[in-house]
Amino acid sequence: MKLKKVANKKVRNATIMSYHGISFKSKLELYCYKKLKELNIIFEYEQHTFELMPSFEFKNDSYELFKKNSARYFGPQRPHIRAMTYTPDFVGLGWIIETKGNPNDAFPIKWKLFKKYLMDHKHNVDLYMPRNQKQVDEVIQVIIFKRKEVERLLQGKKGK
Repeated sequence: MKLKKVANKKVRNATIMSYHGISFKSKLELYCYKKLKELNIIFEYEQHTFELMPSFEFKNDSYELFKKNSARYFGPQRPHIRAMTYTPDFVGLGWIIETKGNPNDAFPIKWKLFKKYLMDHKHNVDLYMPRNQKQVDEVIQVIIFKRKEVERLLQGKKGK
């Protein structure tokens, strides 16, 4: 059970961790993964990607900095705009967990767009964004409680 540490440039103050052949973007993701596994909660790790905004062609001139042949230029261009996607950390039955210790500047916008996407596409899921290990533990307890409530309601319906 060797843990490998590497600096993570994409996430502020995060350390990439490798565990059982899986690469985690932070220690908090790894902690959440281990807790979910320990409690036999079924989930998928970074398996679902949502397209928050499709790609498109910008038809007018756009004066901005761009790279060409590893040189930087400023000037007009008609850029192809890539799709904006979002991949949550953990997806389970009726819930999504995004572990986020120190979010970057772009994350709050993506998070809002993700919530809008879920509402527009009628995804009935609970969202959790724990920012430390204590909050991960609390989130998992809420998920377990809700799962037990659903099981209890289903048992009540079978008895009638």
